[in-house]
Amino acid sequence: MLSMSVLVCQAIDIRLGLAIDSPKATLAVKRSLACEMVKCWQQAHESIADIPLLDGWGEKHRLFVKWKHMEAKAAAYYYHVLILDESNTEKSQRAAVAALQSAEESLRESRAVCEAFHSASPCRVDGEHEMVLPLQEREPCK
Repeated sequence: MLSMSVLVCQAIDIRLGLAIDSPKATLAVKRSLACEMVKCWQQAHESIADIPLLDGWGEKHRLFVKWKHMEAKAAAYYYHVLILDESNTEKSQRAAVAALQSAEESLRESRAVCEAFHSASPCRVDGEHEMVLPLQEREPCK
């Protein structure tokens, strides 16, 4: 079930990427997709809590889900800021500042979890690219 949730989340991520590249996609559409991603990654995050993490792969997967969840939150706040910024009322400007602070906080947390994910075992750095290897070929992270 978790792997299906992750696939759905990644599909939404792709849809958001296409919307970002499309000049026809409105900010509301982009925010809606980002919010959909937040919900999806939140569900995956909750689901993974029920799975016993018996090895390093489980922990690495948990970090991946948390990283993507925080990244989605940052994107949702960012698009919310852009929509609020279109309104020139004082109330919307205050809300935009608060949302921007939340976006920055989510982005900082996302980057920290991303670094933890990339440094977590099991992994092997091969040149500039990190590769996931079968059990018999694994080396400690460098």
